[in-house]
Amino acid sequence: MFDVRKLLSEPEPYKYICNRMAEVVQNDCSGSAVVGLATSGIAWAAVAGYLTDTPVLYVRKKKEPNVSDLYLEGTLPPDKKIILVDDLLFAGESKNEAMEILQKEGCIVTDIVVVVDRQIQRKKDGPSIDKRWGIKLHSLIKMSEVVEFMIENNQITEEQLARLIMDYTQFERWDLPDFAKGGVLDER
Repeated sequence: MFDVRKLLSEPEPYKYICNRMAEVVQNDCSGSAVVGLATSGIAWAAVAGYLTDTPVLYVRKKKEPNVSDLYLEGTLPPDKKIILVDDLLFAGESKNEAMEILQKEGCIVTDIVVVVDRQIQRKKDGPSIDKRWGIKLHSLIKMSEVVEFMIENNQITEEQLARLIMDYTQFERWDLPDFAKGGVLDER
């Protein structure tokens, strides 16, 4: 199992990812502030903001009555244009919830940046996150690239790959990775 949250504890990959995220925020996004999604998205946003001299805010998934009754912490830029940052895009549920909160707060989300796009958004759940909200989605790496690397370096067994393919093909996906389209096991 690949746990993207552990990347925060690995200095070399962490440095690389921080620099890549800052590069994407600086060159490919159009917001005036970065907003981290609780919990590990806050860490990625903080570094991206620091490296790009961009204000940083964060959005809670739920209010914390003993801490704050706010969903959004920090000071919005005057144009209210923000970049949402998180570690992982799985099915999109937490990003959709965050987008609803941010819209209620008057934010204009221009981009979403994630470390890993699992490419697992299901068509039955509605439009993909970028289409639903009319924003740009940036991922530093997609699951298809992770699996391709694992195959090339013999880091995944045929059984593990078969289970992964079965998981991906249970539902119709917006972005079905190449490894799940068939033929990968035959090529091995």
